[in-house]
Amino acid sequence: MTSSQVEHAFASIAPRPVTGRRKIRLAHVQLLPLLSGVQRVTLDLLRSLDSEEFERSLICSEAGPLSDAAEREGIACHFVPSLVRPISPAKDWRAYNELRALFAAEQFDIVHTNSTKPGVLGRLAARAAQVPVVIHTVHGFAFPAARFWVTRRVYRWAEQFCQPATDALICLNESDREIAREQLHFPADKLHLVTNGIDTNQLRLPTAAQRNNARQLLGCKNDRPIVAMVGRLWPQKDPLCFVEMADRLIRDGVDANFCMIGDGELRGALEEQIAQRGLGDRVFLLGWRDDVPRLLHGLDLFVLTSRWEGLPLVILEAMACGVPVVASNIPGNRDAVHHGRTGFLADAGSPIAFAAAVASLLNDNSLRNRFSAAARAAAEQNFSLAAHVDRTRSLYHSLYFSSARSP
Repeated sequence: MTSSQVEHAFASIAPRPVTGRRKIRLAHVQLLPLLSGVQRVTLDLLRSLDSEEFERSLICSEAGPLSDAAEREGIACHFVPSLVRPISPAKDWRAYNELRALFAAEQFDIVHTNSTKPGVLGRLAARAAQVPVVIHTVHGFAFPAARFWVTRRVYRWAEQFCQPATDALICLNESDREIAREQLHFPADKLHLVTNGIDTNQLRLPTAAQRNNARQLLGCKNDRPIVAMVGRLWPQKDPLCFVEMADRLIRDGVDANFCMIGDGELRGALEEQIAQRGLGDRVFLLGWRDDVPRLLHGLDLFVLTSRWEGLPLVILEAMACGVPVVASNIPGNRDAVHHGRTGFLADAGSPIAFAAAVASLLNDNSLRNRFSAAARAAAEQNFSLAAHVDRTRSLYHSLYFSSARSP
């Protein structure tokens, strides 16, 4: 099916008219019920929206920490077990149909999808269910970083295929907005730049007591500096690069502990690498934790080795806690980290580059302290949760009331 045929097909699906009810019925679609960065962006937004103005819902594959937290905030949760990350034609078709039925039954005014798989199935299902407003947030385009041309082509085609079903595409950084405009040919009036935000009143520089408590929670029983990474253990985050970096630093005599907070499909491979390299007493896999903001207080450096990102929430959280960051030099990361001021950017996939940046900071307390103060200031000035919520709410209002006025 050509792009023009797709546009014609969706043009024939007229969104149902918005009714005059008092609350706007809003649904956010996620894939996994975890409390990692992408999911916490949704949770922070939904619980910040006025419950007298929005009837808030969350849709994901199954119950978990994300849905538990959402329900405590009075957010309705719906589950679609067939919504899975691996490509599965049978399950994907079932998920599409289940989402379409759910959207139609709940009569949502706005469906807001997140990440690749929910973004494709959710947008198509929402438009087929005649949802008046369909929005998608790009948490980093996957196709530019794909290793195989077939994967790149499939991911890119999927994004282009969904364009007619998208009323607004939210990008977290300017590079992704340019990709959407130049490579995916999204109309400029559909593209919106809305950076992630954090609550800097809750995330602050730690007191001595908070730092000591965080180090105990991290399981550190010595005075070594702690270098940590937070994220799902899967190819996007390139966690093996972190292990190889740690191995290089330890062999070079750097006296530090290295922690990875998160879990995922690569955990077994990482455990094997740690054992083979004899790093078991210096490199620790801590699994998923629901107290990441508190753990950040115990870190000396934060590292993120990702191959692609949107705008990582955990980098912003680390900066708010005054933790210098060493991150891969990719879109999203470089929108948060000012190289040479709040942290360092290193070549993606290069343990050598990461090791050099980490060593330079561990060996220079004065530089680390300067980066810490600058990181906190940048988080306060540039990444406000209130601003993120206000921009998103304004977009919801604009699209919702425009759809209400449409014939």
